[in-house]
Parts: sequence; C-alpha cells; structure tokens
Amino acid sequence: MTAHTHLIDQPDALHSVVPRLAAAASLAIDCESDGLHHWKSRLCVLQCALPDGEVFIFDTLALALPLGDVLGEVLGSGGPVKILHDLYFDAWLLRGAGITLGRVVDTSVHARFLGLRETGLATLLSKRFGVALDKKFQQHDWAMRPLDDALRTYLAGDVRHLHDLHRELDADARARLIHGEVLEETGYALRRALRDADDDRLPYAKVKGRHGLDAAGRAVLRRLASARESLAEARDLPSGRVLSNAAMIELARRRPHSNERMKSMIQGGLRDEEALGLWAGAVREGEADGDVPPDERYLFESERSGMDGALRRRREVALQRWRAETAAARGIDVQVVLPGHCLEAIAGAEVREPDDLRRIDGLGEVRIARDGEAITACLAAA
Repeated sequence: MTAHTHLIDQPDALHSVVPRLAAAASLAIDCESDGLHHWKSRLCVLQCALPDGEVFIFDTLALALPLGDVLGEVLGSGGPVKILHDLYFDAWLLRGAGITLGRVVDTSVHARFLGLRETGLATLLSKRFGVALDKKFQQHDWAMRPLDDALRTYLAGDVRHLHDLHRELDADARARLIHGEVLEETGYALRRALRDADDDRLPYAKVKGRHGLDAAGRAVLRRLASARESLAEARDLPSGRVLSNAAMIELARRRPHSNERMKSMIQGGLRDEEALGLWAGAVREGEADGDVPPDERYLFESERSGMDGALRRRREVALQRWRAETAAARGIDVQVVLPGHCLEAIAGAEVREPDDLRRIDGLGEVRIARDGEAITACLAAA
C-alpha cells in the first residue's frame, strides 16, 4: 500500500473528502460486494481514484450511513465524469445502496469497440503500461474485516490507473471516429443496469428458459424458486449456489420424483438431504397446482414480438451480413456498426422507415443518421 491510498471508515472523514471528489474533473470508480458468498449482495467497499492517482477506499460497512445522501450528487449525473471498467455490476450495486450512477465512461466498452481481443482490465494495464495487477483477491468475501494492507493495495490497483487507460482508449476511439458509438453503448449499459436493479418481479420471473415450460412446469418453477430463496436465506448462500437457474428449468421440465433422478439432474446446486427434500416437495406442490396463478401468467408471455419466426430469422441473417460487410468496409468492429442487442431488437420490430429505429434502445442518432436507410432497405429485402 502506498501513502496515496486512504481508508475512509469514519463519517467525519467521509464528509471531509467529498469536496475534493466533487472538484475533480473525473473520478475512477470500482465497487466490491459479498455477493459470491452470501444470500444478498451488499456494497462492502467503494474505491475512488483522483486523476493524480490518489485513492480513497470507502469502507461502506463501517460507515453504516445512507451513502446516497453523502455521495449521491458526486457520483450522479451532475458530478464529475466517472471512469469504470465494465460498469454494469457497479451501477447495479450502487443503485441498491441509494446511489444512481451517472455521467459515466466505460473502458471495457472502448476496448470492445476498438476490436481488442483481450478486454480485461489486468490485460489492458499490463500491455499498455506494464502494470501487473495481482488478482488473488478476486473471489474474496469483501464483508470480512479488517481491510489489511494487502487488501487495500489490491483495491487501489483496480482504480489507480483507470484515468490513464481511459485517456489512451478514448484517444484511439476518437481517431477511429467511433467515439459517438462508444458513448451510446455506455449509456445503454448504464440504463440496463439501473433497470435491472429496479426490477422487482418475482424471482422465478427472471429465470431464462421459463417461456418454454408447460403449465405444470411453470407451477413447479414457481415453487422451486420459492424453496431456493428460503434455503438460500437460511444458509446465507447466493441463490445460484443453492440451485442454479439451469437446474431449476431442468427440474421443472422433467419433474423427477426420486432423489436419485433428481441428484443426477442437479449439476449446479445443493444435493444434501434437506435440499433434496425441498426440491422434491416443490415438484409435488407444483404438479398439484397445475399452473401458476392467473395473475402471474403474463410473466411467461414471450418477450419476442409476434412476428413469424422464419421472417425474423431471415431479417437477422440479412442484418448480420450487412453488418459484416459494412464493418469490413469501414475497418471497424461489427459491434460498432450494430451491437448484437440492437440487431436482435431490430429484427423483431416493425421498421418501415428510419424514424422507426428511434424505438431501439442503444442504437442512437449517430447510427440512424448514417445507416438508417441501409438498415431499412436490408429489412425490406429480407
């Protein structure tokens, strides 16, 4: 740990440093949680680096105060530019702590859109600056205390060089004339993180693969999700370690009645006597239910449009071909031309003219102005 790293674990110290953060042109941000080890993720540590490399490590558990009241303005849309590497989880975690992240840039988006093969922070810092990040604490339980020197050195390393990295990658993006697309994708990633953080649907309504289940399978999934949450809370374990989503879908689809069959189908999750009893009970109860309650059936409606599947697939193939040809002609990555999430959304949307593309989140005015006519023509010919 260097003298330029400060642990902030007292409210007075937090309040005293806020003016310095607010006055900075930009702040490098990273967060750590205990979600790999416990039932509910908590914001355990917040790291913040100034442009000169000075780092503040906020022990959010020790501070034990409403962080949004103190840091909300600095970290929000009215504060300095925030630099992150892969912002999704940080924005999601901060939202749960009462802070809505805003005015952000994301070096991982820069790296992806520049077409770099390896976009991890450690690799980027090593190749560009010769900085070696020790990742031995990647799986650490950040609820554990104290935060000793080794942990603080690790925490500081994740933010200390982000300003320099962003400066280089942003210059490259501007030189390649893709800066607008980078900003659009960053904004999309932030909106998605905030939406997901606010998603208060029932747990089973978020499980991928649920749309393919029959009525009894839906009911079993509902019971399994409830049993999983109960056991996860009781044992203070992440829900996915108690029973994976894939295992829940498999159990809901095949509905085994013997413990042996059930064990063979659970590749991700607990298989001890208590757990198997809960899963078996959920299967029986779901079969007895026959379906989910009527007011929850909308949760299983397809998220895709009512468009004919064959037509949708033809449109996807046509867009992929156009995207690849356009990217090759411009000498840029295909994601810059049309991100995958936009391609999928456009393929299933009613698009008759370029203005219709404004409904596609993350596409942006830069792409619509440049390629709106081409995209519309591509769809019409599919």
